[in-house]
Amino acid sequence: MKLLFLSRMVGRSIQDKHGEKIAILKDLIVRINPEEGKSEEKYPPLAGLVARANRRNFFIPYNQVEQFGEEGIKLYSAIVNLERFIRRNGEILLSRDVLDRQLVDVEGRRVIRVNDLGLSKAPNETLFRLLAVDISFQALVRRIGPYSKAAPQRQIGRHDDLIDWADVEYFASEAPAVRLNVSHNRLGKLHPVDIARLMENLSYVQTTEIVNALDDETAADTLEEMEPDDAADILEGLDESRAADILEEMEPDNAADLIAEIEDKEKADTLLNLMESEEQEDVRELLSYEEDSAGGIMTTEFVALPENLTLKQAVRALRTLKDESPFIYYIYLVKPDTQQLVGATSLRDLVLKEPRNQQISEIMEPNVISVFTDNLARDAANLMTEYNLMALPVVDAEGNIRGIITADDALELAFPQLRNQIRGFLFPSWHSGKRNEAKAES
Repeated sequence: MKLLFLSRMVGRSIQDKHGEKIAILKDLIVRINPEEGKSEEKYPPLAGLVARANRRNFFIPYNQVEQFGEEGIKLYSAIVNLERFIRRNGEILLSRDVLDRQLVDVEGRRVIRVNDLGLSKAPNETLFRLLAVDISFQALVRRIGPYSKAAPQRQIGRHDDLIDWADVEYFASEAPAVRLNVSHNRLGKLHPVDIARLMENLSYVQTTEIVNALDDETAADTLEEMEPDDAADILEGLDESRAADILEEMEPDNAADLIAEIEDKEKADTLLNLMESEEQEDVRELLSYEEDSAGGIMTTEFVALPENLTLKQAVRALRTLKDESPFIYYIYLVKPDTQQLVGATSLRDLVLKEPRNQQISEIMEPNVISVFTDNLARDAANLMTEYNLMALPVVDAEGNIRGIITADDALELAFPQLRNQIRGFLFPSWHSGKRNEAKAES
């Protein structure tokens, strides 16, 4: 399919039906939001032209255009409405709002810069549509160099530098003067790690727009994959109620890290107060520990069961948990009616050991390596490395388990430069949690 590039059209003469020049083409308008009662279109249709004559911009509807192409623009009529052009909701100007702007190539999982835009007509259709984004160096040459009919034609398809418009997402913030309904549904289907990496290369306004478009769970997972100070900046700019909802979906240790990074302490306390009481209590506890202590890097999401349960009762208890713990490799055993740590077992042994009526205390490992909440975090990380532990319980002075340090947090502490590779790579099933597993299965 032959493409007609924006750079070839802007500045061309517009002629009336008699061939008289009446204006030059200033810009092209496409409608990216469907009209009322119509479904969303994959490729935005050309709605009209922005023409300029006598230092005045005016609108020419596309249905008044008889001829549109590199050979020229000609109208059906000799009469045009010279009323000053006013932007309408749901429409974007290709030169003003899209050219030289950043878009997200969802299929390629990258941020791109628009060097040119390609339009064309589908077979048996008279309407031009926006089909492609050209990010090539060739597109820049085309814009600044002399026009040549001998220039090679480019065909739409999946190329590294010519991208199908259906594979990109535009930002409503690029056209603040009008109301645009940009859902970012395709971005929301990516893995949170991919979304976070994309957001690192976008502006603050663009990242905020994306987070506002995501559901609470995906937004929480995405912010967890970012540097805490960057994520805190985004969180601070959101509506307070929405920010609190996102914090509730995070692992408590990550939520605590973000709140600690918020410079406006009054705002941070407001967000804490808006959280549900259970999640708020966990976060406040974590914030009470020193940042470089074991308590400061632990998470309060772990599974602890009374030691006097039978194996059958223990498995039944796991099935009734309100939320699936992101880390369930180890089951920690405590004295009945307390949180005093007395042992640990693996999920595998809990499920497979026989007979099923024996108590879990009979299969547990009683000598559990642990650290106190006020021990140095780096010492805890070294201990995990030395004993090759997937998780390390953290206890208070009375021996009550208060949380666990997971392997990704320990590795991040030891090798902070590897943070992006560690999260969501070494232990994706329990780092990303139940909701990411559900997305992968779907």
